[in-house]
Amino acid sequence: MDRLYLLMMGGSPILGGLLGAMALTRLTRRCRLLRLLPLSLLSIPLIVAGNGYLMKNLFWELGVLYLAAVGGAILLGWLTGWRLCRGKERLP
Repeated sequence: MDRLYLLMMGGSPILGGLLGAMALTRLTRRCRLLRLLPLSLLSIPLIVAGNGYLMKNLFWELGVLYLAAVGGAILLGWLTGWRLCRGKERLP
């Protein structure tokens, strides 16, 4: 039961990154410069993963892999939000 709880808690930042980046992109659809705001959030997992790589703690590989998944979810959320906003601009 403890492992199931840990797996459920581990998915929250991934889903949160995906939905948060998509929501930020859709909310800032009028200003093109602000659409890049979720991409700046990619620097957080990148910095923490770089720190984990340099420190080489116990299970640092899993930490870097997990942060890569969070970064990928942020990127995927940004792309999805951008695509949804792009489709609405073409309509008259």
